[in-house]
Amino acid sequence: MKIAIAGCGIAGAAAGYLLASQGHDITIFEQAAQCGPIGAGILIQPIGQTVLKSLGIFEDIDKKSARLNWIEARKHNGKRLIQLEYQRLGCDLYGLGVHRGLLFSALLSLARQAGAVIQENRRITGYQVLQSGVSLELESKEPTEVFDFIIATDGARSGLRNASGIKHRGAEYEYGALWTTGACNAVQDRLFQVVDGTKKLAGLLPIGNGECSFFWGLTAAQFMKFQQQGLDVWKKEVLQLCPQAEEIVAPIASFKDLTFTNYRNVSMRTFWADRILFLGDAAHPTSPHLGQGANLALEDVWTFSECLKKDPDFRSACIAYEKMRKNKIRYYQRITGWLTPFFQSEGVVKGWGRDLFLPVMSQTPMLREQMLKTLCGFKSGWLSSKIE
Repeated sequence: MKIAIAGCGIAGAAAGYLLASQGHDITIFEQAAQCGPIGAGILIQPIGQTVLKSLGIFEDIDKKSARLNWIEARKHNGKRLIQLEYQRLGCDLYGLGVHRGLLFSALLSLARQAGAVIQENRRITGYQVLQSGVSLELESKEPTEVFDFIIATDGARSGLRNASGIKHRGAEYEYGALWTTGACNAVQDRLFQVVDGTKKLAGLLPIGNGECSFFWGLTAAQFMKFQQQGLDVWKKEVLQLCPQAEEIVAPIASFKDLTFTNYRNVSMRTFWADRILFLGDAAHPTSPHLGQGANLALEDVWTFSECLKKDPDFRSACIAYEKMRKNKIRYYQRITGWLTPFFQSEGVVKGWGRDLFLPVMSQTPMLREQMLKTLCGFKSGWLSSKIE
């Protein structure tokens, strides 16, 4: 079949490889002038690692990344808020701190080797369903070939979501984060976060080679205020909350060395319509507080490719895919949506509640097990889970 993929990120590149490997004629349309990763570090959970093993790139990624044995969050006064050790669920389990560029480059190389054609600087604004297939509408107004169907992996702000007519609801989160990557040896074997109420959040994610991805939670208005006050004011506030970040924060010379990202949550009634299927963040964007975005995207792509392999009819493959994925995706959307305001929001009540209950929950064996299964990506619904 002739398949168009909208967006060449992690999900798009992985889909390009898997579907081209099945013998399909794949064209990936990327709106950027040049394909490249956006962002700093990502956390690949055990479920995402399983997909990378199936793709044959896990060993190389693993060698160049950071193995994380646990996640830790502390309050500004040093008291522990949460500690979850992967090995409590399985002795061979761990998280993997990965530079996004490393993973993306490996997937892009696979897609190209499999024969996927990548067209850059091609923004898709819509599409038109024809009797013979589907044609794409480009910002450049250039005509495209007719494809059998479209895989939409064009991210959290998918332009094709509205064009599809699929009912969906969502909202922008007020809080986002400043990101950067650099040398940092203060934290090596865990994802480390520190909070002060629900208005201040800093974190360090080791990504291998003595580097960490640093993030600082704030609103767009707060970022603008820091820009007006100056870099030194921001650095002082960061290091008061998270002195472990000094090695990575000290060399920052300008706010231009940082990337500001905000987040949104979108829930779609269904992930597919006539001739189009949404995968990854295009289908179910959330905040990053559970570290599941890339993992869900990889699992989405793998699952759909398997469904299409078993039944080459697009509609039938979509029905099978949604049946397999919907409960899990809904679970992670709801958990992330519930969790987010307890870490980033206005007011003080949610912070008090979090500080009171989270330490108890994470040390209660039955609750800790469910939290670990959620973290690892093993939950497939509220009452079900499958350890890979």
